[in-house]
Amino acid sequence: MQVKFWRTALALALLSSTVGVAIGQDKAPAPAQATASPARVMEQGALDLVKKMSAKLAATPEFVVRTRSSTEAPGGTGQFLTFFTESVVVVKRPNKLIAEIRGDAPPFDFYFNGEKMTAYEPTHKLYATTDAPKTLDELVPFAAKTAGILLPFEDVLYSDPYAELTRDITSAFYAGYSVIRGARCEHVALAAPGIAGEIWIDAKTELPCLIAGALIGVQGAPRFTVEYYDWKLKPKLPDRLFTFAKPKGAEPMDFRALTGTSR
Repeated sequence: MQVKFWRTALALALLSSTVGVAIGQDKAPAPAQATASPARVMEQGALDLVKKMSAKLAATPEFVVRTRSSTEAPGGTGQFLTFFTESVVVVKRPNKLIAEIRGDAPPFDFYFNGEKMTAYEPTHKLYATTDAPKTLDELVPFAAKTAGILLPFEDVLYSDPYAELTRDITSAFYAGYSVIRGARCEHVALAAPGIAGEIWIDAKTELPCLIAGALIGVQGAPRFTVEYYDWKLKPKLPDRLFTFAKPKGAEPMDFRALTGTSR
């Protein structure tokens, strides 16, 4: 589990600039002077649960899932405010993705087909497109570096989710179970330097129910959650679905101008 993974999940929506827009470009909170670190425990049973979940995701060639994300961000008074985003995520391995993002941030649609990456803002009919890498694994860092686009649901995209989730971890243990949307979900706690994370895994389907985390090295320890629900594992998705079709009247823009990020 890399630090990057949990920080990426702190994105309010698909585009990293939306938090700054929503809160009036407030400054990030200052690092805390003293923050307790989680005790180091490494339970193989907890890692096995994550491994089963990851294997299930990796073995699912195409799927549709809904997500609901919440993110804390600093308000003008220093108090953390909570923002919500809902997404529909459509994946066809190894190189196709569509995401429709709606919520407190401006709406965006995202397309990737193994050749092109496109972001579309439907309110003002603006879009940006560029040549893209050939796989979902390559897409995640490429989108962040090239266009300032962060994917808060990136953990379900990787070909080997377990390797990404457990990289650099210092602690892993089983924390019991919770009932989420009527399903028993096994609760696993993970930690890496500066990050405290949790994963709830559906005991029946072995799919993720919820991911949560906090940046424990930041004053106030801002938290995020990403809930996964309404999984469809055999949707039979045609390849043409993942190619952006420019709506009438849509105007092109540079990615960085569209997302409000700087190089």
